[in-house]
Formats: sequence, structure tokens, C-alpha cells
Amino acid sequence: MKFDLQIPVYFLCLMGSVAFSQTKSTDQVDVYLKEMLAKYKIPGAAIAVVKNGKVVKKANYGINSIEFNLPVTDSTIFPLASVTKLFTSTLIMKMSEKGMLSVEDPITKYIDSLPESWRAITIRNLLSHTSGIKNHFQTKKWNIGRDNTNKLSMRQIIQYSAEEPLMFAPGDNYSYSVTGYMLLGMVAEKVSGKPIDLLAKELLYSPLNMTSTLYGDYKAVIRNRNSLVYTFQNGPFETWNFTYGASGTTAAGLNTTTTDMVKFFVALDNGKLLSKQAMTAMMTPTVLNNGSIKNYGLGWVVDENNGVKCYGHEGGGCAWIDYYPSKHLTVIVLSNLTGSKADEIVKRVANFYF
Repeated sequence: MKFDLQIPVYFLCLMGSVAFSQTKSTDQVDVYLKEMLAKYKIPGAAIAVVKNGKVVKKANYGINSIEFNLPVTDSTIFPLASVTKLFTSTLIMKMSEKGMLSVEDPITKYIDSLPESWRAITIRNLLSHTSGIKNHFQTKKWNIGRDNTNKLSMRQIIQYSAEEPLMFAPGDNYSYSVTGYMLLGMVAEKVSGKPIDLLAKELLYSPLNMTSTLYGDYKAVIRNRNSLVYTFQNGPFETWNFTYGASGTTAAGLNTTTTDMVKFFVALDNGKLLSKQAMTAMMTPTVLNNGSIKNYGLGWVVDENNGVKCYGHEGGGCAWIDYYPSKHLTVIVLSNLTGSKADEIVKRVANFYF
């Protein structure tokens, strides 16, 4: 669906709904964000900055729905796409701390009828994208059945990958795997005996009072969420959806607000969610079998900004989260435009608070 709207129409409606303010950097961030929304034609966005356990910046900009001219507010729920992997890895580490599983366990301990070649694949391999499993959407069979993917079960989708050889032996290389994170969801459900949404709610979201954090793909009706995001390549705007289906819940299916994200990262930073040992494990770069290092831990991208180590993830080209443990700083950028340069924005915003 296309919308031939002129940019000034809704950028006149840009909002700087600032919930918290600290120092002159707040005004500088507002100026910067409005410039970026205009530059990259982002209809709407929300940001939050947390430092030393306190929110120092929380603001909403622009429009959540172009069709209905609805503003982004504190209650606006955004799809996280692959930022979901941060939550999936945290859930697995929480289960590990509770003695429910070990990241060194082979996945065949929990999932039956998998290929013999997958016996050496561990939960760690899935978390670090070093399993060698080909993404289901890169298989020949997936191309044939593409129009039916949202109707397939998790087991059926995994079978697509299982019917093709591994790309490399587990631990030999790195290849970003959506399918691997779907398998993590299967493991978590098998171990706990609970659906993934109930398990995550019990171990992560309810204890932190994250009441607006929900799983659901673009077909799900979620209050306060626009089920679609937008794309603007050469104009005009078009709607865009992430077609991972309900089976992709633990890879890309989480939706939330900046308010709930703040609760999550405050708990991570103060050690109330995971132990320091678990945090270190998640954020340590992966060492391959040949000794080479990949800047990806267990579900977290390992990065650097102006000489400061940071850890986070991107999501669908519309979201990016960076966490700076040494500065007890978290920057959250959520938007409704795929291709919004959220990675650029999240780094620049952080610089205002160094």
C-alpha cells in the first residue's frame, strides 16, 4: 500500500514529548532527533536514555500512524524485530542460572528427530550464530512454499533447514541464523513445559512489571501498536511488514514500549535480572574453533563507540539498543521506518551522555 504524502505535512506535527530532562544535552538531543527524522524521513520514533539507573531522557517524536495521523506516545508499542534476540538470550541465561539447562547442552537433548549432523550443536552455538544451520528462508523448499510460511508450524519450518547440509561444522564459523533462535524457543518450551510467552512473562516480564511487552507478528492485533512499519526508498511511503510468522517469536516477534525497555535495562545494569557472571558470558565475543574472534556474544552484538565498549542489537532496520556497562548507560531507539539509520542515531545520542 502506498501513501503519496508530503513530508512537511506530518513533520509539522513532530512532537518532543519529553518525560525527563537533564542538563543542556536534552535540548541538543531533541534538535538532533528532529533533524534525523527529517533527513531520513522517519514518520515516528521514541527514545530513552538511562544512566546510573535513572532515566535522563525519554521522548517521543512524530507520527505512529500515517494513515490516521496518530502521534507517537509513551504507550506506543513498537515491533522490535531482531532486538528480540536480546530478550531470548537473557531468557536462556535466566533458565541456566535456575539450573533448567546449560548453554553447553546439545540441542538434541531437548529436541528429537533432528539430523545426525546436528548432534554436536549446542545451545551456545545457537546463541552465538555458530551452529552452521542454514536459515530456513534460504532453503530451496522455502522458496517453493513461500506463500504458505505463516501457516507452517515451528517443526515444519525447522525441517526445511534440517533437510539441507550444515554450512560448516558447529563452531567453525559465524553465520547469522534466524532459524537458530527459533530453535532456542523450542528448547525453552521443551525444558519448561510452557508456551514461550508464558515462560518469558513468568521469568522476565512480570517480575519487572513490563506490562506492554508482548509477542506477536504483523498479523496479531496488539493494542497501541501499528501492525505495520513503513519504508521510504525513493518515495512515496509504503507499508512494510516482517513476514517471519508466529513461529519466529523468539527470533523477531517481540513488541514493546520504551517504558518497558527502560525497566528491563535498569534491571540488567543493577544485577537484579542476571548475575555478573551471566552478563559477562552474554557479552564476551565468540571464539571460533580456529581461535579467531567474532564481535558477537550470546545474542549481543559487541561494538565500540568513541573508545567505549557497548553491547546491543538492531531490529529490522527500525530499532537499535546499545548498553555501555562501564558508564551504566543505555540508549534505546525505536522507530516505525525500516531503514531509519537507528544504528547511527543510537551511537550519536550516546555521545551526548559520555
